[in-house]
Amino acid sequence: YSDEAIQALWDVLVPFAGYAFNKAHSAAYGLVSYWTAYLKANYPAEYMAALLTSVKDDKDKSAVYLNECRRMGIKVLPPNVNESMSNFAAQGDDVILFGLSAVR
Repeated sequence: YSDEAIQALWDVLVPFAGYAFNKAHSAAYGLVSYWTAYLKANYPAEYMAALLTSVKDDKDKSAVYLNECRRMGIKVLPPNVNESMSNFAAQGDDVILFGLSAVR
């Protein structure tokens, strides 16, 4: 490609970049990312319990998040008909009770 062709393309792309990616959309995703990081850092068991509940029907994602719990030092107890609730639930700072609705 010639320098003139590249410059012509560049001259079209630069003004487009100013409005091509919605800044409000970007800001909203940034805020959600901040909240997610804050909750995971400050309420790890509660965050991971909610995350596991949200993917309880997806074995692959559940496995990834259960491994993340292990990596974070959060113990996930097996289902217990006397103690478990329908959804995954935090019990203290580093324990999650397996949700009965996730048993297959």
